[in-house]
Amino acid sequence: MSTAQQLPADLSNLKATQISDAQIKQLLSQAKANGLTLDEVEMELSRRKLPSSEIQELKRRMQEIELYSPAETADSSKQSAPKLTRTVNQKNKPLDNLFEKEENIQLFGTELFSGSNLSFEPDLRMATPTNYIIGPDDDLILTIYGVNVTQQTLKVTPEGNVNVKYAGLINLSGLSVEAAASLLKSRLIKYYPALSSGQTKLQLALGNIRSIKVIIIGAIKRPGTYTLPSLATLFNALYVSGGPGNNGSFRNIELIRNNKVFLTADLYEFLVDGNLRSNIRLQDNDVIRIPFATTLVTLKGQLNRPGIFEIMPDEHLDQAIKYAGGFKSKAYKGRIRGSRILDFGQSVLDIAGDSLAQFPLRNGDEFQIDSVINRYNNRVTVTGAVFRPGAYALEPGLTVHGLIEKALGVKEDVFDGRAVLIRTRPNLTKEYINVELGKLLRSMEKGIELKKDDSLHVASLFDLRDTVTVSINGAVRKPGIFRFEDSLTLKTLILKAGGYSDYATGKGIEISRRKRDISINTPGSKIVELISVDDNKDLSGSSLDLILQPFDIITIKENPYYRKQISVKISGEVLMPAVYTLQSREERLSSIIARSGGLLYTANIKGAKLIRKKKELVDSLEIKRLLSAVKRDTSKLAVDSMSLLKDTRDVAIDLSYILKHPGSLDDIFLEEGDELIIPRINNTVSVNGEVFKPLDIMYEKNKSLRDYLSDAGGVTLMGKRTRTFVIYPNGSSAKIKRTLGIFPRYPSIQPGSNIYVPQKPKREGGFDTAKAGILVSAITALITAVALFTR
Repeated sequence: MSTAQQLPADLSNLKATQISDAQIKQLLSQAKANGLTLDEVEMELSRRKLPSSEIQELKRRMQEIELYSPAETADSSKQSAPKLTRTVNQKNKPLDNLFEKEENIQLFGTELFSGSNLSFEPDLRMATPTNYIIGPDDDLILTIYGVNVTQQTLKVTPEGNVNVKYAGLINLSGLSVEAAASLLKSRLIKYYPALSSGQTKLQLALGNIRSIKVIIIGAIKRPGTYTLPSLATLFNALYVSGGPGNNGSFRNIELIRNNKVFLTADLYEFLVDGNLRSNIRLQDNDVIRIPFATTLVTLKGQLNRPGIFEIMPDEHLDQAIKYAGGFKSKAYKGRIRGSRILDFGQSVLDIAGDSLAQFPLRNGDEFQIDSVINRYNNRVTVTGAVFRPGAYALEPGLTVHGLIEKALGVKEDVFDGRAVLIRTRPNLTKEYINVELGKLLRSMEKGIELKKDDSLHVASLFDLRDTVTVSINGAVRKPGIFRFEDSLTLKTLILKAGGYSDYATGKGIEISRRKRDISINTPGSKIVELISVDDNKDLSGSSLDLILQPFDIITIKENPYYRKQISVKISGEVLMPAVYTLQSREERLSSIIARSGGLLYTANIKGAKLIRKKKELVDSLEIKRLLSAVKRDTSKLAVDSMSLLKDTRDVAIDLSYILKHPGSLDDIFLEEGDELIIPRINNTVSVNGEVFKPLDIMYEKNKSLRDYLSDAGGVTLMGKRTRTFVIYPNGSSAKIKRTLGIFPRYPSIQPGSNIYVPQKPKREGGFDTAKAGILVSAITALITAVALFTR
């Protein structure tokens, strides 16, 4: 949260008075954004253990804040309010970001061995430490340089001996590197006399580092025997073994060497102070024992590092708080509450802030550091039509007038008839005090003297009136709804709407105005007042400029003697395909063809079609059913069928007849956006749908529909032969018809036709005996009629 402090995750000890108005506003805003009601917010607070009495008090404050929240001005009315649809994620509760996350309490120090950023690995490339203790399997490099130059690699035997040239066997086991170098120098000085004068020098360094075995036991995550480099330290061994386990001690780690406790390490020295005193180098056969912690205490709440801490016998609560990083800025330090485990139950702890250094701790103690109460001792607030609304400090003698001056005065849209001062009584109930704001602003009176937690609300004029608009439609460039202002005139509104459009007429402008004296008992009584205005479209003049009233609706009429050009397109096999402008609204198809130069000899007259824009998109159940039937087919016909969703439609025409009979009823009038397509002669017939081999076949005059289906391999088992239909090049279609409902009559085939076999509809349910009975009765009646007719 950015505007208010987060609430605790556990509200069991919270009072409604501790929650600020800013937090309540944030809570309400978040609830509205997620579509939650006050009752659902109440359920969320109850889930977080807020007492029912505090919930009721909080709910009352929510209702008050909603009542006195500043309303949106008319400017905001232009924007559509967001829908309060609920988008609640089950994993993330909608109000979780208003509450503090529940603390993840863990044993202090465990993160030291759980991450990979700090592994305590020994530096195997470091210079040879002078205090390194030599042992079996070490490789030593002996270098003599100066007057004499020689180098020799010395391998330490299991007995601790090295074989030095000239000097023979020398035992170096248990010596430091520095002591071993002095011993070798004393043995070789008689072979290299210049060592005594310093003209020749001797250097002893480690070559290959030996391995040592370390045993780790006790409350460790992975106890066992580990093989480590001889440069490994205590912390390195703890890291590779995973560190202390559950309830393992971080402060009494014993390093046992030669069956005696050589060192007791306290990891808190490193964790708190960065002291590496206990991180000594290990030796072969060292034993590390981690005992269980004897005193563990838990610290929660307003601390920099909440967790579980191990406490030594001589340490007190103040030291535990130091290990937790100290108090946060909002921590309440006056008193700390906690609990203690006894033999047969638990006990409540209550420690004063000045007694922390004397309070002894026991294993299992838990402490909760609360935050300071969210109450102010000197706060007063002002909201509404002031320049700087918000909270201000209550000073001695501060009055309503002084608070308004602190807020830099009232805004120009202030309602000076009355302001409301909300005062909190000692029993936390509210008192509403009326303030005569106008008299206060016009005179030198200071007004009522303020008290702690007083809240002054100064209303705006826009808060007390409806959002007032006017609307304009018709022949203007930007028709719409506009905010009403005092003295708004007709020409000013037209100017705000972008001015007149090119096809507008200033004559007969209608203003529809609300009537406030409707005769509701008189039939046919007028509900609006119509005002007609004749203007000359001159927006600069002031003549005929009428002052508008709230909610007026203005209609700007179009010039009836003005028409836009009507354009149509002709393409395909004509002499001059182009976009043509109609000479009149009654120009026909034959006229456009004549203007385009006529048809070419390659034109397929029977395939000509006219494409016309739809006046409205058709979305009927029949079209949806057709699309559902063909969408599974990938043939060209199925793709063409999807064109039903487009904003155009094909108009079937008989161009041959039109050209022979210009001006006839078939010679249709053209409309805006029409496109006439004259295709090239196509001597093929397409067969698609539920046939075994969809293909295009050369047209033959004497072939029937059945012949073309046979050429395509016949109808599949899924095909519905009786529903086969033909789509002709000009867009018209035909289907199989039946004489007397029995004898089929197939449609003729033309060049460029498309034959389509649809799929059988899926049967729903079993055999329908009722339909079968009706069918048998119909066939019987038909046979009887034929028999009577042939006698």
